[in-house]
Amino acid sequence: MTTLVPDTARKRWTDRRIASKSFSCSTFMLYLGIEGTLPEMSHHTIAFSPDYARNVAEIDAGQAPEDPTIYIQNASVTDPSLAPEGHSALYVLAPVGNLTGGVDWSAEAPGYREKILDRLSRIAGRDIRPLIRTEVMYTPDDWQSKMAVYEGATFILAHNLGQMLTFRPRNRFEDLDGVYLTGGGTHPGSGLPTIFESARIASRLCADDLGLPGRRNLTTELAREAAE
Repeated sequence: MTTLVPDTARKRWTDRRIASKSFSCSTFMLYLGIEGTLPEMSHHTIAFSPDYARNVAEIDAGQAPEDPTIYIQNASVTDPSLAPEGHSALYVLAPVGNLTGGVDWSAEAPGYREKILDRLSRIAGRDIRPLIRTEVMYTPDDWQSKMAVYEGATFILAHNLGQMLTFRPRNRFEDLDGVYLTGGGTHPGSGLPTIFESARIASRLCADDLGLPGRRNLTTELAREAAE
């Protein structure tokens, strides 16, 4: 919002108000294409930090956790077509603090990559490094600079009682006619099912405003769904 709509055009969601909000954690990501398969590794693997309370505290403080929890998706074990024959696609995620913590990710990233690859290799039972054929790395800096994610907070506004549901930016943008918002930072919240619902609400609002033929009344439809 801060990069697409000038501050002067936003009466409710000004730069100042956005900056006053609480934001989610960020993520350090590795997308790896590796030679070989990992049939012993499940589609989903979560390796928790040995000191989870400290892990969460470091994330809340905007830091790069010393011993991070990591999530690994080895989707190729379910669908081999996701990578060339005899290869695998791995998605590795470590929750880290967003950019409000002041971490210099340009300096931190190389060592953090090695830390994540060490954990991944222990889980895989072999050193992953010689198997890597293609790689993309995302840090909180990358989320902000490449994807315009505010403060690199991958899951956007934090989920607290003052920022959920109707307290999030509305799907029909109040300050610009004909503009609709959808995604994890808008109503009703983040998480894939909720984001799909955000898209459905925004598309219905847009269709109703345009008077598209065959559209049922939005209020009636929402009331029917609530009753169900």
